[in-house]
Amino acid sequence: MWRNRNAIRRFLEFCESSDASYSGSVLPLELEFLHELVLLANSFPGEIIEVGTLFGFTTQQLAIWKRSEKPLTTIDNFSWNPIGMPDSAHRAFTTRNLCYLTEKLNVKLFSGTSADYYNRFVGAKPAMIFIDDGHAYEEVMVDVRWAVQMKIPIICGHDYSADHTGVTRAVDEVFGGNKKVVGSLWAHVL
Repeated sequence: MWRNRNAIRRFLEFCESSDASYSGSVLPLELEFLHELVLLANSFPGEIIEVGTLFGFTTQQLAIWKRSEKPLTTIDNFSWNPIGMPDSAHRAFTTRNLCYLTEKLNVKLFSGTSADYYNRFVGAKPAMIFIDDGHAYEEVMVDVRWAVQMKIPIICGHDYSADHTGVTRAVDEVFGGNKKVVGSLWAHVL
């Protein structure tokens, strides 16, 4: 029944520590920086977009920090999680985890890829996008190029590190030295 017991134990231990050796969530120092970015995003019109929901832990933080009337859309296709849950169970777990946010705090969960979301996007320019999904260069470039094209004032993301060369390459190629990095969280602010 618990064939993923070790992966689950490692994930839960990570959630209780600030150990950067395990990926899958944003560390406390990075959360402080992300908090600053959301407070800045509150001064711009438009929604906040999160690409890569996973289980919704960072989504909860974003929802707490944003102004209540500011929409937050979080996007995930539920094709990966660090504990090996089947896609349908991952989607159901995350949906339940975000229930209060989607009912009371102007949060929408979009089930699909970020490209699916961008192709259907209608509305005002978002205030901020937080990219923490695929780590391949091509995947990151889809998100970064769309954000630049939309002229989103705050473009940021996670996993800018030697372990994730696709993220680092895409961010460096588009923003060069015009970004701030705290831990593995990066940001470009217009």
